[in-house]
Parts: sequence; structure tokens; C-alpha cells
Amino acid sequence: MTLEHPGLQALSGWGRTVHRSTPVRRPTYDGGLVEAVLAEPRITVRGAGRSYGDAALPNDGIVLDLTSRNRIVSFDERDGVLIVESGALLRDVIDQTLPLGWKLPVVPGTERVTVGGAIASDVHGKNHPGAGSFGRQVRWLALLRSDGNIVQLSPGQDADAFWATVGGMGLTGVILHAAIQLRRVETGWVIRNRQRTRSLDETFEAMQSLAAQQELDPDRHVVAWVDAHAPGASLGRGIVDEFYGASTLDLPGSVAPYPEARTAASRWRRSLPGPGVVSRATIAAASAARWHLSRSANSQLATLRSALCPLDRADSWPAAFGRRGLVQYQFAVPPDELGVVRDVLEYLGTHGMTPALATLKNLGFDSSAPLSFPIPGWTLAVDLPARWVHDSLRPVDKLVAGAGGRVYLAKDTVTDPDLIPVMYPRLANWQHTRHRLDPIGRWSSGLAERLGLLA
Repeated sequence: MTLEHPGLQALSGWGRTVHRSTPVRRPTYDGGLVEAVLAEPRITVRGAGRSYGDAALPNDGIVLDLTSRNRIVSFDERDGVLIVESGALLRDVIDQTLPLGWKLPVVPGTERVTVGGAIASDVHGKNHPGAGSFGRQVRWLALLRSDGNIVQLSPGQDADAFWATVGGMGLTGVILHAAIQLRRVETGWVIRNRQRTRSLDETFEAMQSLAAQQELDPDRHVVAWVDAHAPGASLGRGIVDEFYGASTLDLPGSVAPYPEARTAASRWRRSLPGPGVVSRATIAAASAARWHLSRSANSQLATLRSALCPLDRADSWPAAFGRRGLVQYQFAVPPDELGVVRDVLEYLGTHGMTPALATLKNLGFDSSAPLSFPIPGWTLAVDLPARWVHDSLRPVDKLVAGAGGRVYLAKDTVTDPDLIPVMYPRLANWQHTRHRLDPIGRWSSGLAERLGLLA
């Protein structure tokens, strides 16, 4: 592909609500990457394209696809420091390091995101109260600035620029590679304890009890599926899953400490015609079946990867929502604002928008990154057919913002832009640092333009 005649490619976010036909460039070496950057006035940086909305889609300009820059540069087995190019998938990192007794400390619901995307979104896992988000695991990163210069950033070397890049949604420059601190692990298995709850209050109580244990153990992962369709006092009943590392003593004699990777390749599946198969009737039936067929049980053995990355078993999930796709609305609120979670579930139900999926997680400490999503408290993520949404989530935005909460930018497609400075009170500080790194305004995205992040 030449620089003079870049081809057009049809792209969308993972939720398939936003589509663009845009020039795409995929430089594989540093010189070509710098040349591509200096040749274009407006650039959107893109990794694996797993953000739900328009975070990796342009309003104008070109897309810089980094997935071909995917080498693992080095791995020190003594101290667990991995140096990797930003286009490598977390899956590739896990494939290489888990059999050696090391794991990524933080993994989101899918391992099919790039290292650069994980840093730029500052992704979190189900163990945030103990481990924090992905950016806390980064020792340093190399950033290509809009002027073509490459700088190394770390918490001790231009910390403002480092933390502006962590969670900065690809708007400070191109992350070329990074050094990630891994954690030792005895096996590639976990023990799962499951508790079925009968109300939202029971779900909250179970999650709060486990949060205290998570704060002491960064390897303890907790997530709750919440039944948003159950009526009356049963609203919010759920299934609370806790996972912690299995030792070799926990494994039957015939089980290898590190199971072979069986992750299928990601495949694009066409959206089902019209509204797809997700409807109020199918949501009601699936929710009831899931709760009734689940049982509380302890000491169930599962692979680490299947426990932490359930999205990778549901590659066709967005296709099921039909031509207009799905909106995932994820928000966080402080510990004492549990009532907002209930209010949001009730609002969605009374307005005919019962989620097809609702999950609740504990969050721990705040981040040094101004645009990082996690705050101490709770996060609820709901999957909704896009055809139901329009502007009908604006009252939810106000509830979240009024409680001192925020929405997750990596998932966003619908948030009221006027509330972003309220949700992210350090936005102006981030904008100041971003302008220092990109004074000519080369980096952009549909998300940045829609929400006014670059003002």
C-alpha cells in the first residue's frame, strides 16, 4: 500500500453501531511509521478494534493500524519483565509467558485486545481492588509524537505525559512498545466458587464481602451476572463468581499445570438481518433460564483463560443484535452510591430497555491517569440493542454524574458530552498535557470529536 494512494476499508467498533469507510495504513517498521505519521494532518490510531464505539474510528483523516507491529521483543524470566510491541494481542503474550510460569496481572473480558489498546484504554479486570488497572503494570513505554520524535515515558520520567497516555484513548501519540511487569503463577488453572443470590441486596452483600478479600489478594477475581429482568424484589438477583489461583496440589494427577491454549481465531460474523434475535422475549427467557439453571457451588476447577475472558467464547454476540448493533453502557460509582445501580436497573426496565446482559464488578483505588475509568466503588455494564437507545440514556448519564461517577470511554457511544468534564474532573489537566505532546492536533478519533475531549 503506497502512501500516495491508501486504500479504503470499511471499519466499525465491536458493537457495530458506528461504521466508517476510511483510508488505512499498516506500517511495519519505525521508519515507515514515522513517514506515515508526518504525511497526514489527522490520524486515528487503531489496534484490534475491540472498543465498542468510535474510539478507534475517525471523523476525518486516516486510520493507523498497528496490528502488524506485534513482536515480543524480550522477556526476562527472572524478574518477569516483558518488552513487547504495541500491536501484539494479549493472547499472544499469554501464549508465550503462561507456560513459563508468568501471567499478565490484569486482563479484561477478552484477550483479543492489543497491548497498546490495553494501555490507551487503561483496561481493568475482575481483580481491580487488588491489582489496579493495566497502566499500573507498565514500567515504561515508547511514544511516537506527532512531530516524528520518539520519547520514553514512565512514572518517573515525564510522569504527566506517561499518565496522559495511559487511559488517553490513543490521543497523545502512537505507543510503539512497552515494558510490562508480569506476575508469577503456579498453574494455569483457577478455583471457582459460585454463589446464587435472590435479590440485588444479596448480590451487593456478596460482592462487598468479597471486595475485602480482593483488596488483600491481587489474584482474586470477582464478577456478578445480574438478572435485570426479574420482577419486583427479585430484581438484581444474580450469580456471583469468585476465582483464585489453583496450586499444583489442587490439580488431579492427570491434569497438566499449564493447559494447552485452545483459543479459536477471531472471525468476523455478519450481523443478523433486521433486529437480530435479541428481543424483550428472548432476554426474559434467557435471564430466567440462566438463574434457575445455576447453582451455588465451591471448588470448581477452570482454566485461567476461560474464567477471565468470557467474551472470547461469544464472538458472535454483536451479530445477534442485528443491523444496528449493540450499545454497552458501562459506568462506575463510588462505594456509597449503590443506590444508583438499583436506580439505573429500574430506569432501564420501566423504559423498555431491559439489558440483554448486565454484569457488576468491584473497583478498588483511583488511578494517576486523568482519563482512566476505574474509581473506588462499583461498575455496572449493560448490553442494550442500539435500536432501543437513541437519547434515552441521558437521564442515566445525569444519575451517574450526579453521584460522582463516570462512564467508560472505551465502551461509549451515547454519553452526553456536556457531562464529560463532570465525570472526569481532571480533563483540563489531561488536555494541557496532550497539547504539549501534540500541539498541531494530529491525533483524533470519532470519540474525541463527539465528546469534545480535544477542546
